Amino acid sequence: MRALRFAGQTALVTGCGRGLGHATVHRLVAEGASVVCHARAEADARRVAGEVGGIPVWGDLATDDGIAHATEAAAAATPVLHVLVHNAGVRLHGGVADAEPADLRRSLAVHVEAPLALTRALLPALRAARGASVVILSSQLGEFETGLGPDRLPYRISKAAASALARCAALDLEGDAIRVNALHPGWVQTDMGGPQAALPVAVAVEHVLALAAGGGDGPTGRFFFEEHEAGW
Repeated sequence: MRALRFAGQTALVTGCGRGLGHATVHRLVAEGASVVCHARAEADARRVAGEVGGIPVWGDLATDDGIAHATEAAAAATPVLHVLVHNAGVRLHGGVADAEPADLRRSLAVHVEAPLALTRALLPALRAARGASVVILSSQLGEFETGLGPDRLPYRISKAAASALARCAALDLEGDAIRVNALHPGWVQTDMGGPQAALPVAVAVEHVLALAAGGGDGPTGRFFFEEHEAGW
């Protein structure tokens, strides 16, 4: 019988109401984990938690109040956390001439401020795991060499910053046996990716789990495209 990769472990996934986050929660549970399920809306968090026997946590990560509520509830949910997946995301458009400042602030809040706040609040639980993995969902559209283009400015800038957060946090937390990596899981067939996307959700979630597995052993401070290391 194949060993379960996350047997006896606890994980938290943000943005699990649908799409990749929803699939990640179900696969983690199938691999033996207990899961704390975050969604923007309370009803979605409770629905997903009910599906997998998890703990619901909610809060709109684009707002200060939502971040505060989610971080406080997440920190109270479990004393030990082995896996933290920052999956919640928004995809907002516009260039220099028409990108709304509010859209940039929203993108940075969801993709950077909330992951930093959650990781900070959960540090005691991550340290208690004695080998934890943090995965920050980023994007090739935030890569400096090939990804930065003239459109979708709020999204590209915030994803570049999310990758920077992964790198900085990895260096900061290496002594705590906490790995932190950024991941572009592929162009995924979700509401955000659209029906024309090339990658089924079931395949993309395996890229997330592959990077999350292994506890404190393995790469840290890296950027991955699917399961291959990529440049920043």
